[in-house]
Amino acid sequence: MDDKKNLGVTQNVSFSTRLARIAHPDDVPEKWRNTPIGALIGAHNFEEPIKAKGSPQLLVATCIEYRFQPILPPMYSYIIRRASGRLIGSEFSLVYVLSKGVRHVVLLGHDDCGMTQVSQHAPAMTNVLIEQGWDEDRAKEYIAMNAGRYAIQDEVDSLKQEFFRLKKLFLKVEIAPLFISISSHRLYIPRWYIDYMNKGEDDNAGVNPQDLLLLP
Repeated sequence: MDDKKNLGVTQNVSFSTRLARIAHPDDVPEKWRNTPIGALIGAHNFEEPIKAKGSPQLLVATCIEYRFQPILPPMYSYIIRRASGRLIGSEFSLVYVLSKGVRHVVLLGHDDCGMTQVSQHAPAMTNVLIEQGWDEDRAKEYIAMNAGRYAIQDEVDSLKQEFFRLKKLFLKVEIAPLFISISSHRLYIPRWYIDYMNKGEDDNAGVNPQDLLLLP
């Protein structure tokens, strides 16, 4: 395995300049403090326990990655795990969560994501389907079709794209893009999001979410 993959995000040049540390509670954006988003950051970065309230407070959308588990108590948060962490095809699940009163969503990206290496894994995935009785051509077609949906080129950029896609669909939800280090399980804020907050611009002006396509 490439030694880069064993480094924390602060040591990896692919991420170190693109993520902002949350080393102190004051580093948490003010609008996230005293919210379920701030509570998740506190649990990961400051070992602050989260108190369950008996009703859902948060939705965490993240990757299927097995090397980390969001620190959340029972009866507190919905979790959706999808390859690459994107909610394409799961918008209905998000609508259901919102119907339960949840108004805070965390999109949680991570380093060393397998979805950046789908082309390398495609033969093995094709063989899995063939072993399950699929025709070889049909198996290749299926893998190729879904690779276009779930494969990503860059973890930070993918998080950015999904954030802005969902912002246009759900106008009255606080969506927080966060990035977790596989090695430390600490959370970081993408610098592109800090730039976005500093601009204070409404990228949804003039957008009608009903006119946007929800991909199947």
